[in-house]
Amino acid sequence: SSRFRRHGSTPRGSAPGVIRTVEEYEADLAERFRAALREIPGRKVYAAPDGVHKTPTAAFRVDGLTPREVTERMAREGFFVADGHFYASTLARKLGIHDKGGRIRAGLAPYNTGEEVEGFIGSLEQLVLH
Repeated sequence: SSRFRRHGSTPRGSAPGVIRTVEEYEADLAERFRAALREIPGRKVYAAPDGVHKTPTAAFRVDGLTPREVTERMAREGFFVADGHFYASTLARKLGIHDKGGRIRAGLAPYNTGEEVEGFIGSLEQLVLH
């Protein structure tokens, strides 16, 4: 059998297939993450409506804490999240958060796990509830 494939054939595990699998995994994990965020009292999630394609990233704020305070506290728990406007200062102004530190952004990647999402949510709940 030849080690080469005919042009146009698609081997199992091809780049498009792998990319699709990664995108599906990230989308599922991100939706579970956003759903869990929505359940935490005292937080505001910023997201496009359901049905709109989204990156595996969540943007949110926590009542009573600046985005910087949340990112610093979450870093002490071992979770890296960023704060600011993320090159969307006009949107931040329209949302009324430009002068309040913007929002917190947490991104997921193919190497993240459901357990890590649960750990993040648990740490954030402790932060919000105490």
